[in-house]
Parts: sequence; structure tokens; C-alpha cells
Amino acid sequence: MNRGKMVAILALASLFFGKIAQAEQPVQIITDVVYASPGGEDLKVDLYLPQGDGPFPGVLMVHGGAWLAGDRSRMAIHALQLARHGYCVASIGYRLAPAHKFPAQLEDCRMALAWLRGHADQYHIDPKQIVGYGYSAGAHLICLTAMTATDPAQGLCAVVAGGTPCDFTLEPLTSARLAYFLGGTRAAIPDVYRQASPAKFVSAQSPPMFFFHGTADSLVPLAGVKAMCTALDQAGCDARLCELDQASHIGSFLSAQARQEAVKFLDEVLQTTAANKP
Repeated sequence: MNRGKMVAILALASLFFGKIAQAEQPVQIITDVVYASPGGEDLKVDLYLPQGDGPFPGVLMVHGGAWLAGDRSRMAIHALQLARHGYCVASIGYRLAPAHKFPAQLEDCRMALAWLRGHADQYHIDPKQIVGYGYSAGAHLICLTAMTATDPAQGLCAVVAGGTPCDFTLEPLTSARLAYFLGGTRAAIPDVYRQASPAKFVSAQSPPMFFFHGTADSLVPLAGVKAMCTALDQAGCDARLCELDQASHIGSFLSAQARQEAVKFLDEVLQTTAANKP
């Protein structure tokens, strides 16, 4: 089965299992578009486009998989929900560990964002309203992409992050469990662990951020997200947390409540952004 058919099947399945309202607008799905080729390796994006002339808000979407697995098609249920609410979604693939160590994955997200903004006219996207959306490893990468932008005008104007790893500086000094991704233990490369931690980049310039997380998530502890939300609040930023009662890491990924709350958040933030435009 080719990827286009697979994405279409996943999208249809999300309609059934996610119970998305049929009254919402239909979506065009374009798969396997190359957005960059670092080192000769083609990196691709799947596009979920609402009908109409737009311009529509854009969404840079990043999948999870512990930075070493996963596929952009796995985000179909989230991408389709957003597209049916009037968002142009670009669900990207990126270089995976252990063949590619951090910050390769972050660099790929930055290239994808630049590509998306550069193709805004082609896909009827408002280049001033591009947000980030990720889950697990993808949430980690989208948070870093947003919070390390050197030019906020070229960054992300809001973030939705689910099951987010926030602070690698809390890892035991000699633990090697993230060495496949970061390149060594925290004792050996403390600066890399800090550079890979979204919580270390909280500032007054951080964009509005919506986190969703299962209270029974044993893979990524909820405490890290709560601590980051507290830091964002103290910095004067708009940080919101949707706690999903008794949801596991996978359960929160599949949560219809989380997807609905994410759309509400983005609608609110982007309406406010549009109202404040000169």
C-alpha cells in the first residue's frame, strides 16, 4: 500500500473513531512533498488543506516516537481535525536517532517552518499565523522550535504540545537512556542536555502554549509539564494545561477532548492575534 492510500485510510479512521462532526469542511490531502534534503536525505511533509481561498492559519505538526521512530502519518487524526476547522496542516517527517543526533531534529523543524512560510501563497496560508503542534517527542521539538526562534516574527505564534518532555537537565548524571538521541550522558555533555530542554528557554517572549497530558502517563511524568507551565506563568506568558484524568501516554494522544480543546485554544489565540494586527 502506498503512503497516500495509508494516510487517507488513517484520516477516514479518525473520522470514525474521533467522531468529528460531518458538518465541518472537507479536506484535501497531499502526501510526500519534499521540504528539505539535508545530506541528500529527502524529508517529506503531508499537507491537510481546507477548501477555499483562505488565507488560512498554518500548522507545523511534528510526530512522536522517542526521536527514533514514528511517522508523520500517525498524526492524521490530529491533522484532519484541525484542517476541518480551517487550518492548513503540514505534518512533517524528520531525521531520526540514533543515526542522527540532536540538534538534527530541531534543525529539520526549522527548515520545515521556513519551507511552510515560503510556500504560504501556494497553499493559501497566512504566513503571520503559523502555529506548532506536536505530541511526545514531536511536542518537545515543536516547543524548542517556538522557544528558540531568533526572530519571533519568523517563529510560531502559538503551540499545542501533548505528552511533552520538558527538562532533560533533571536526568541522572550517569544515565545513558537518552545517549542514543543526545550523544552521551548528562555528566559528559551537560550543555547539550540544557540546549535540548524547552523548560530552559522560558522567557517573556514565549508564545501562548497549550499542553495536554494524561494524569496516568508513566512514560513522560506530568510534573515536568506542570513545572514548565508555572515558569511560563511567572514569565507572564499564556500557558494552559489540560489534564486528562487517568489517561496514559497513548490515551492522551487519542483523546478527543484534547483535540477539541486544542482547536478552541488556537481559535482564541489567533483571533486575538488578528485583532492586534496593525
